[in-house]
Amino acid sequence: MSQQDTSEKNGGQPVADDSDSAADNAEPQDTEVAAAEAPELPPETERAPGSSPRIRRRNGSYVTGVLALTCALFAAGAVGLLWWQYRQFYADVDQAYSATSVSLQTGRADVRALEDRMADLAAENLRTREFATDLGERVDAMLGRFLDLEDRLNATQGVSEDTRRRWLRIEAEYYLTVANAELTLAGRWDNATRALEFADEKLLELSNPALGSVRERIAAELMALRAIRLADVEGLSYSLTRLADGGRTLSIRSTSPGNFAAEREPPAETPSGLARIWLSLKGAVAAMVSIERRDEPIVRSLSTEEQTLVRQQLELELVVARLGLVSGQADVFRQSLMAAKELLARHFDNGDAAVASAMALLEEMAALDIAPARPDISGSLNLLRSLADRDN
Repeated sequence: MSQQDTSEKNGGQPVADDSDSAADNAEPQDTEVAAAEAPELPPETERAPGSSPRIRRRNGSYVTGVLALTCALFAAGAVGLLWWQYRQFYADVDQAYSATSVSLQTGRADVRALEDRMADLAAENLRTREFATDLGERVDAMLGRFLDLEDRLNATQGVSEDTRRRWLRIEAEYYLTVANAELTLAGRWDNATRALEFADEKLLELSNPALGSVRERIAAELMALRAIRLADVEGLSYSLTRLADGGRTLSIRSTSPGNFAAEREPPAETPSGLARIWLSLKGAVAAMVSIERRDEPIVRSLSTEEQTLVRQQLELELVVARLGLVSGQADVFRQSLMAAKELLARHFDNGDAAVASAMALLEEMAALDIAPARPDISGSLNLLRSLADRDN
């Protein structure tokens, strides 16, 4: 059909207008159909562009709440730790006070025991000195009498040779008796040696071959006496006196550190954000608890009164050692030296040169034998007496 016919059927109006209107009517219909046929999106997808700031705010409040809760937990833990340290501190203070009281009582008891020992040793030393003095006076008196008698005999005319020989033998026996008494009772090695030498001289004046065995025995006894190395009692006594005086100024060991803060290395770089907060909390908690490994045993610091007691105990131990040295009691001397050395090692600063020197001197003294075994020098006296009885 032609366009003209079509126009005629439509009442003479243009066909193009109808087609345009039909197209306009068809476009809304097509749009509605496409919208109906398209899949429905979820509400969250439809609201995503407009609601993203709200989600960010919600996430930010969640992170803030977690951080606040973490900080609260750390704060609660720190408070609990501080409370526990507070309780532990007062418990340690009470324990230290009890230990200090016990230590003071023990120190006072030790001081009293040392004073009693010192009094006993002083009394025994006084008795020994009195006995030795009395013995020395008696020996000197007898020696003077013998010398006086010898002078009288020499001055007397007409004395027989037999009487002179008998007198020389009596003198030799007397000197041998003195030698045994000096060594056995008084412990005077030098006097015993001189007495043996005097006895040998008297036997030499006799010029009796029968007494040659006695002289041989005397020579052996002299060698035995001279072979023993004796301690310098006088020098050791002066050294102990100086140590006792110097103990008042020796430095006491101190366990308190000069700086309680631990040295921290500066961080290589400063973190930011959560890492910085975490490091701050970690550093705060780590600063509350400090674990330190020490090879040496921890020694409790002494109070002023305890330091005074320790110094007095050290001085008393050295005084007792000096008394044991003078009286020849080796066990008392060595025990007191070891006790003094233990006090120095336990309570005094071993790094100090004066303390180390004192400990070395005490150890050297303890190794000395101040009372060596006394040799038997009674053989010559017994042999001389047996020969005299045989002659009679």
